[in-house]
Amino acid sequence: MGTDARHFRRGWAALLAAALVLCACALGAPRASDARPLATGLSDPEAAALGEQVIFDRVRRAGAQFMRVTAYWHVVAPQAEPDPSSWDPTDPDDPNYNWTSIDREVTQATEAGLEPMVQIYNAPRWAERCDDGPDSPCDPDPAKMADFAKALATRYDGTDPVLPRVRYWEPQNEPNLSFFFNPQFQNGQPVSPEIYRRLLNQFAAAVKSVHADNLVVTAGFAPLERPGASTGPLEFVRRMLCMQGRRNPRPIPGCTATARFDILATNPYTTGGPTHQASGPDDVSLGDLPEMTRLLRAAERAGKIDSDLHPVPFWITEFGWDSRPPDPGGLAPKILARWTAEAMYRAWTAGVSNFFWYQIRDDDRSGRPHNETVQSGLYLRGQTPAQDKPKLVLKAFRFPFVAFGSRRGVRVWGRTPDSALARVTIEAKDGRRAWRRIGTARADRDGIFRKFVRTPLGRKKSVFVRARTPAGLAVPFSLRYVRDFYQPPFGRHARSARIAAHTEPR
Repeated sequence: MGTDARHFRRGWAALLAAALVLCACALGAPRASDARPLATGLSDPEAAALGEQVIFDRVRRAGAQFMRVTAYWHVVAPQAEPDPSSWDPTDPDDPNYNWTSIDREVTQATEAGLEPMVQIYNAPRWAERCDDGPDSPCDPDPAKMADFAKALATRYDGTDPVLPRVRYWEPQNEPNLSFFFNPQFQNGQPVSPEIYRRLLNQFAAAVKSVHADNLVVTAGFAPLERPGASTGPLEFVRRMLCMQGRRNPRPIPGCTATARFDILATNPYTTGGPTHQASGPDDVSLGDLPEMTRLLRAAERAGKIDSDLHPVPFWITEFGWDSRPPDPGGLAPKILARWTAEAMYRAWTAGVSNFFWYQIRDDDRSGRPHNETVQSGLYLRGQTPAQDKPKLVLKAFRFPFVAFGSRRGVRVWGRTPDSALARVTIEAKDGRRAWRRIGTARADRDGIFRKFVRTPLGRKKSVFVRARTPAGLAVPFSLRYVRDFYQPPFGRHARSARIAAHTEPR
């Protein structure tokens, strides 16, 4: 099938799926069987490593329940592999390990009321089976990574009176992208999916041998295919799960391999707005999430996933847009707040149950230009974390709320700031007139609410709608439609090759 035909069929399927979503939402409050949560988390390796409790406390006050904490394997483990007779890599008490940094981060996250998700990233040289430069792991030995994973899971198994229990584990980062995982190709064919599946399976067996109810989250996948540098996330997952077919995913005959994990994750960075679809047939930007959901469910039905959870949850483990300020190529505050709330809504409609933002505070530029740094923090960076200033997007992330008008009324969706049961007041304002109540909704036990409010105001593009609960007030959402436009996630002038790998060319 030609590229144009693929894109036409893909676009038509997406339009049909969107129409079905709109129809379903217009019906009003969900049935109990339809209810599902939208938990949130933060990913910010630099902030977590600073060791300042104020950062973790702010993550919790942002309404998040999770914090991703990165355990750098090549830092915790010895630089040179000790003699096998002098160490046990599965023993967390082995003196060759240095747990200082990860102990602090996991403890601080827990003390802030957060659930830590520990990501194991990179590998010491002695645990790699190829050499592809100093910056990314190259074919980490699955058995050696499993030993390290067992040591980690044992250290945080809840039996130590000082150290907390960790239940969520993520092996590596964006394994479909050469900046983070190698090799990607051999003789022009993707090999990273099979390499990662072997690593994932042994990793899962190791952490579950410590606690059977430990949960394994796949590494989030980079959103775009890049010739010679990355495999498209849909193609990667199909190969990892022995599946074939874009429109109708199905098992590959004769391929008996399965992948052992409990949660599928992706990082759908988007070169545009919340409905933006990437151009590549195997790319996954925010608007392409339903395709990943379809593949996940087909693989689960085919028995290709060895999981303790059914249905297998679908998470976003990184997402964001740079803001202006500080990035002159980022999004203005009001558009960023609007797009963030709608991004969370679109993710939820696609079946995502956990949404991690990247990151809590802007990068330290240290003389670097804006286009080589990430400025997607919920806080503008100050001289110290205590001097950081909240952005408007923080309010949208804490209390996501959207409203879409029609001739008959306004359709709303949101999640309460504390993800709890609540009576929600829906208010509207037309131009300079005062805010007035137009309806109420009832948030379920996960804080999710949706309703169709009948009102003539739904016809007017000058109207703003907001939600109010005892726990907070949402950012007003305009009924004036904002068209999709070109907006790279890390600013319009991003130059870093690693950042550009997440951005579609114009």
